[in-house]
Amino acid sequence: MKKLNLGAGRDIKKDYINLDFGNLNGIDVQHDLRKFPYPFKKDYFDEILSNGVVELIDADFIKIMEELHRICKNGAVIKIRSPCFPSMCSAQDPLTKKFMTFNSFEYFNDDWHYSNARFKTVKRKYIYSLNIKLKWLSFLPNIFPVFYTRFLFNIFPSNNIYYELEVLK
Repeated sequence: MKKLNLGAGRDIKKDYINLDFGNLNGIDVQHDLRKFPYPFKKDYFDEILSNGVVELIDADFIKIMEELHRICKNGAVIKIRSPCFPSMCSAQDPLTKKFMTFNSFEYFNDDWHYSNARFKTVKRKYIYSLNIKLKWLSFLPNIFPVFYTRFLFNIFPSNNIYYELEVLK
């Protein structure tokens, strides 16, 4: 099983190809994610992990997703964790280029025509906090996530959102 840790930084994962812009210890592939194509063959990966990376890439978001689609096999899983807009975490990083919401990937399903890259949203959930003492609160916004998004997010904001996308080819 071929797995990619996209924008690994110092979070090196065993059994993954660790890719980052910087020449850091443990990085297997050094590449600027603003440059296309990415240095992998078509239909290569079974899984891609992106923790706090895709929202920082200073490139067309649709092109990024098309490139991830290209390098993934049909049925591959893309796991993305990102700060969730409009939480404080989403806007405090001056490197943020794309704000992520509960419905950010709905534009890549069969009903939209922005791109030929297609993904099925397998999972999406709010993460209240990455702090071990507060993370348990994440179950609350995920009971009724659409209601939470529309009516409660500004009162009880989650810091992150997590997606699992299945690549459709």
